[in-house]
Amino acid sequence: MKFELERGSFGYIKKKKIRQILLVLLMVVAALIMFFTGLFINNNNKANICSVLAMLMVLPAAKFLVTFIVMFPYKGVSKEKYDHVKESMPENAILMTDMVITSPDKAMNLDFVIITDNQVIAVIGKQKQDSRYIEDYLKKGLKDNKIDGFTVKIFDEYEQFEKNIPTKTFEPTNAQDECFRFIRTLVV
Repeated sequence: MKFELERGSFGYIKKKKIRQILLVLLMVVAALIMFFTGLFINNNNKANICSVLAMLMVLPAAKFLVTFIVMFPYKGVSKEKYDHVKESMPENAILMTDMVITSPDKAMNLDFVIITDNQVIAVIGKQKQDSRYIEDYLKKGLKDNKIDGFTVKIFDEYEQFEKNIPTKTFEPTNAQDECFRFIRTLVV
C-alpha cells in the first residue's frame, strides 16, 4: 500500500488516521526514551533536562491525537463508488474525495467534490450534517479568496449528486485550479 497523503485523494481518511496514530505512538515512545535516559544518566533524579524534553513531547503528541479524534467518526468512500464517479464526470473536471474539512464551528465530511470551470458540486459523507452550512461556508471562502464565477451546490444524498454530475466538456481554467487549491487547504 502506498502511503502518500494527498488531501482530497482516494483513501486519504484511512491513511491519515493511521498516520496520526503512528505519530502519537512515536511521540510517546520518544518521550519515554528521553525520560528513562535522563533518569539513568542522572542517578534516578527526575529533575533533569531529559525529563523536561520528555514533557514537551506531549505537545506534538496532543496535536496528532486531536487530528485523529476529529477524523475518527468519518470513513472514506468505496472503490466502486469512486470509480463510478470518476468515469461519470467530464475529462477536465477535478475530483476530490475522502474529505474532512473544518470551520471555526464544526468538522464536516464530504465524500465527493467535483470542480468544473464554473461550479463546485459535492455530496456530504456522513448523514445529519447541515448541507446548507457547508455550502455557505464554501461560497464565503471562495468569495473571501477572490475566486469568482463558481456556483456551489452540496447534496445530502448520493443519488441526487449522481444525477447532477456535470457532463459538458470545457477547457480548464486558472480559476478552477485556484478553487481546487483553496478547497484542498480546508481539508484536515
